[in-house]
Amino acid sequence: MPEVKQSTYGPDRHQGSDRAPGISPRPVHRLRSGTYWRQLPFLATAMLLSLFWFLSDAPLTARQLTVFAVATLICAVASIAILQAGQGSPEPECSGAPDTHRQPLPVTSQVLAQSGEGTPHPRLSVSVVIPTYRGREYLVPCLDAVASQTRPADQVIVVDDASPDDTAQWVRDTYPWVDVVALPRNRKFAGAANAGIRASAGDIVVLLNNDTEAEPGWLAALVAPLETEPEVGFCASKLLLFDRRDHLHAAGDGYTTGGIPVNRGAFTKDDGRFDAEPWVFGACAAASAYRRELLAETGGFDEWLVSYLEDIDLSWRAQLLGYRCRFVPEARVYHHVSATGGQVRPSYWCGRNFLLVLARDMPAPLLRRHWRAIASSQGRIVRDAVRHWRGEAARARLRGVLAGMWHLPGAIAQRRALHTGSAIDMEALDRLLDRA
Repeated sequence: MPEVKQSTYGPDRHQGSDRAPGISPRPVHRLRSGTYWRQLPFLATAMLLSLFWFLSDAPLTARQLTVFAVATLICAVASIAILQAGQGSPEPECSGAPDTHRQPLPVTSQVLAQSGEGTPHPRLSVSVVIPTYRGREYLVPCLDAVASQTRPADQVIVVDDASPDDTAQWVRDTYPWVDVVALPRNRKFAGAANAGIRASAGDIVVLLNNDTEAEPGWLAALVAPLETEPEVGFCASKLLLFDRRDHLHAAGDGYTTGGIPVNRGAFTKDDGRFDAEPWVFGACAAASAYRRELLAETGGFDEWLVSYLEDIDLSWRAQLLGYRCRFVPEARVYHHVSATGGQVRPSYWCGRNFLLVLARDMPAPLLRRHWRAIASSQGRIVRDAVRHWRGEAARARLRGVLAGMWHLPGAIAQRRALHTGSAIDMEALDRLLDRA
């Protein structure tokens, strides 16, 4: 692969900002023992859910389930209000956070002088990062497609997330032009992606799932807006189903006013209806591109979220810093959709992370404006999970909700650092949200 060279991009979009590049929001985790009392309201809510967890012989009517879900939601909302009212200063530094001394993401792009002299580099260098765990059978079409791009990547990195087989050595032997990062322990998608980002050297970092196959013109189309449109901070591919190639998986990521993340157009026929909407809330990390400045300033993916919604969380933090997301319909990728994962574990992580992302990332003006939609949407999630709780996935979803409630105080404590100094146009951000 050709050598990656430093290039320039500027002028600095954040001049005068009090947010220094490379600062990462504190990960969500338990607070110090002195603040555990703040979690008591959430534990009370968890006890309500746990009561119904063990009532296997007590059939519940739809009305009872609805009342229970609403009561649980009211308890959670009241707890948030209590915590917010008592938060007069930022929380003390937390203990037990994963990777507290992790290396900062490298920055290769040099910002132009404040005088404004010079022009952006006509061709930014591109690193493609592909996290993988097992799934060797998917890597062959994935890497073959990357090798066939009309615009070759300057660097391709496969991050082996401690696969139990010899995936790392197999990639080295079969694709010698690929850089391999072999992790000693499994760090899930967020950790593997961050490891690949830190090993990359490109001005643009592209994330690509191992169970994808990109069309030959995908990479050229995906990175073009980042080279020609200074206001674009990250880009979303058009993801299509691998086995139904005329149906969408995601035309960019969305987020509803009720606090629900969505893949725009998921499982609908690709009739072009989303192609005319260039600006979207976020990018699905299965095939997305980011300016290195964005990754340095946000700190990359939050590894405490582990899996699922880490890309939605990153989209929130990028939007709050003023980075805009461009949907590129010409950048077409076919995706197997969770081919290397199961069905139960996603239910757990989604139940957990839905709450944490909503509590930490959504700005207060939007929380106040859309509280009815939030109450309705979140209550519906709990109600449906309780109604079908005999199913394994529903029980996993309930366990995730309980875990999310346990960590809510930590998420709320981070809001001050995340939202202070944000200059985002709240009306413009609100227009990006889908109506619940």
